[in-house]
Amino acid sequence: MLSAWSAVSTLDRMFDDVMGSAFGTATSNLTFNPAIDVRASDTEIALVCDVPGVRQEDLEITLANRLLTIKGTRRFDSSESRQVLLGRTYGSFSRSYTLPEALDEEKLAAELADGVLTVRIPKLPKAQPRKIQISVGSDTKQLKE
Repeated sequence: MLSAWSAVSTLDRMFDDVMGSAFGTATSNLTFNPAIDVRASDTEIALVCDVPGVRQEDLEITLANRLLTIKGTRRFDSSESRQVLLGRTYGSFSRSYTLPEALDEEKLAAELADGVLTVRIPKLPKAQPRKIQISVGSDTKQLKE
């Protein structure tokens, strides 16, 4: 039995074979791995995470035994009736960071704005650098030889 040749399905399959690994398709398992900057200043450590398209309810931040974990999921809303070539990645991610002891973990704060998650942890006052005053003594004694 002969079947009709479908140029569209053949072209779709060829395109998936060639470009699937570069762009991902709706059936691929490419992992969403957001970029995260860790910034340290004299007063705090801040983690700045690009999470465009991730809703607040799909993010979770935990802190246990100085281990800060950021988890999230970027979801792909699809319908079975259409084919899509994905250029962005979707799925779940989890990143963990061991924090130094000199942070005030009780004052950890997180904010999500314009697709950027910012986690701020202030440094404890004793951990912040301070300038030491150097005095000039007029009663200095010289060592005798």
